[in-house]
Amino acid sequence: MSSCRTRRLTLILLLMLGLISPAIIAAGEKKTDASKPVSVGNRRELFVDRTLVKSLEGGAELRLHQPVPQEIAITHDAPWEGNASLYHTVLQDGDLYRMYYRGWNFDVSGKSLKVTHRPVVCYAESRDGIQFTKPKLGLVEYEGSVENNIIWDGIGAHNFSPFLDGNPDCPADQRYKALGGLHSEGGLFAFGSADGIHWKLLAEKPVITKGAFDSQNTAFWDSVRGEYRSYQRTFSEGRDMTTCSSEDFLKWTDPVLLSYTPERTTELYTNQITPYHRAPHLLLGFPTRYITGRGLLTPLNEQISTLSKRYGTDYSDGGFMAGRTADHFHMWREAFLRPGPTHEATWVYGSTYQNYGLVETGSPFPLGPKELSIYSSEGYWKGPGVRMRRYTLRLDGFVSVNAPFTGGEVVTRPIIFTQEQATARRPAEDSPLSGAVAHVTEKALMGGGSLEFRNPATLTVPQSKNLGREFTLACLVRNVPRGHRRLFSAYNGGPTTNGELYFDIGSSLGAMRFNYNRVSVVADAAAIAPLYKEPEKPHHFAATWRDGDISLYFDGQPVARGGEAGKGECVLALGNLRFGEDYPPTSLANEPFLGVVDEVLWLKRALTADEIGELAGGEAAELLNLAEDQGAYYTFELPLRDVLTDQLAADGRQPAGVSGAHLPGEVELLVNYSTSAAGSIQCEIQDLDGNPISGFGLADSDVTYGDQVEQPLTWNSSSEVKSLVGRPVQLRFVLKDADLYSFRFGRRTAAGTD
Repeated sequence: MSSCRTRRLTLILLLMLGLISPAIIAAGEKKTDASKPVSVGNRRELFVDRTLVKSLEGGAELRLHQPVPQEIAITHDAPWEGNASLYHTVLQDGDLYRMYYRGWNFDVSGKSLKVTHRPVVCYAESRDGIQFTKPKLGLVEYEGSVENNIIWDGIGAHNFSPFLDGNPDCPADQRYKALGGLHSEGGLFAFGSADGIHWKLLAEKPVITKGAFDSQNTAFWDSVRGEYRSYQRTFSEGRDMTTCSSEDFLKWTDPVLLSYTPERTTELYTNQITPYHRAPHLLLGFPTRYITGRGLLTPLNEQISTLSKRYGTDYSDGGFMAGRTADHFHMWREAFLRPGPTHEATWVYGSTYQNYGLVETGSPFPLGPKELSIYSSEGYWKGPGVRMRRYTLRLDGFVSVNAPFTGGEVVTRPIIFTQEQATARRPAEDSPLSGAVAHVTEKALMGGGSLEFRNPATLTVPQSKNLGREFTLACLVRNVPRGHRRLFSAYNGGPTTNGELYFDIGSSLGAMRFNYNRVSVVADAAAIAPLYKEPEKPHHFAATWRDGDISLYFDGQPVARGGEAGKGECVLALGNLRFGEDYPPTSLANEPFLGVVDEVLWLKRALTADEIGELAGGEAAELLNLAEDQGAYYTFELPLRDVLTDQLAADGRQPAGVSGAHLPGEVELLVNYSTSAAGSIQCEIQDLDGNPISGFGLADSDVTYGDQVEQPLTWNSSSEVKSLVGRPVQLRFVLKDADLYSFRFGRRTAAGTD
């Protein structure tokens, strides 16, 4: 009887006798003392296993997410590459993405498999991680020419796997390191390079000799454990993995077989284990899973089966596993990367091989956070060459605590968190505001600060219920995504009634609109086209009202005029004027302003066209009399604690009220989450007995919704949790139609990530 089957029967017997808890089996982790607090410091924690999960209630579950297929990043169709090109590594080195892979080719046209040329190590690069090019390096001769992208031709070329060495004591000429080699070559050899292009052997003999090695064998510098770590192929009840460590990359410990809970259900062809760069204490693996004897699905498989039954009937897909120690991993039994629609390019042994390495690439959305990119093989065996398709996943987006619309919750094991050590001050720490709305000082629109709307929110202008018989509304914006965006309003949804006003952009009824008491002026889409063509450039919007005569301006130029004379004062029935959204029930989720805004102005006089042009050109200081003009003028300048203070003194300087904004704490609970428009997330912080801590109960927790990679949670509008530093606590997250990917204690970074 196999050892795997024996262990399964033992677990079943223990369950039947009541000697082991089903929760321990479900957790898929080594048994630990769940009552003992776990020190999380201020590191990021992901829900890639159940180590920190005490309980899941309601409809909550841990859900494995699959990456989204994107474009083909590169095709290996050069004469020295081909349809057996495999074992890719992708590294992110500053603003350059480096790809390494084996160039090789098979001929399957006859009755036997033929190798058409020797394996060589190839190199490609990219500036965006989306499309890769093959530089002509002139290093290695192939068929009489060095006009190619080959960087190594010799021992270890079959499975050459490099990494960027993060060891602070790494010699400059070994900034890049690699392992490569086969059992027939004696084992794995060590390589080094100063630039990632020119390589040399670091030792004449192989440095790791115990193993099978006929796969991609990976290595890296483990900054948490302070050692080099390698993972390599072995055989143990089929294809499996071992690990060993080294202090100098040359002398390695004996390999140790990996263990898994739950036990693996497939053979593992590759491992692709790497520290997750956003949480380096976690080791994430993306193994190629090898599945045998599933049948013939395509003509290619039928053809290949005449060459080798294994190649015709076996398949491969991508798996996911996570480890908190070097030799034990939680193994997800569901596929992380499926082959996709049935096709001979993917449903064949040798396809769906994921690259080694995770890189960050830009978002397809104008203001979106970065994404994770991985690359997977297609077209093995047949055609001009293997294709590598890019796949994307949100940051930390491997696994989430997911809850349906009916709700669910997760309670963490007891944890202890710490305060971040003082470091060089970051732009985000200069800001008194964060959350849905943040004060930004870096790349301000004008002067030293601007206001960024990251989620739907409102800025309420005090004492603005009566706008006056004449007035001007204006603002400067940047990075506004397409869609209906409310600028100024006192509006309750539906047809406008007496006393309701809106001034907005992006509506299907007109790209720029002003409406008060059903007196409306509209400018067409062409008028504001530069807003979307040049989103990084500041753009100015303005509207003036003169007793019912309305004029609209974009970037200082008049774009529409109309109205009805004699309409008198604009008195807002719902209360004070808002920027960003409307009054309930329409408010916050209807047509929210998103992007960066500055120079928000309500002036109790109507500026002329020439004055609007000057205002758009940044000459507000010369146009406005700060001591005598009435209304409200917000520049979001220093001093920081007064960024929302009105600069017009004649009718009193009143600070604006901002929903969704708060003063950041010295220590905050930051979460990576996503909800539907109707979903939500709340958090209760409990003591070890499960009782809510005063001020941090569920009733105190502000409802959070949206989609953010790093968002501070708040209780009664405060995000400060410094009082709980060093105290054992439990976190109770209550979710509705939401996913929670990760959390950490600290301070939000300037870009929302670190």
